[in-house]
Amino acid sequence: MPDYDVQVKFHIFPYRKFKISAKDEEEARKIANEQAQLLIDTLDFTIYRIKAKKYLMDRFL
Repeated sequence: MPDYDVQVKFHIFPYRKFKISAKDEEEARKIANEQAQLLIDTLDFTIYRIKAKKYLMDRFL
């Protein structure tokens, strides 16, 4: 199967700060990681173009 060239635009919101209350550094890291994962999971994007890469038949023979 051919590989594809894909153009994607991510809609990233302006810089955001989070205030985290935690009892130790490990808990703070866990909470920060959960917040970062939530941002990644809800990140909006638009796919502009999908184009199959062309291959020479000589490569497959």
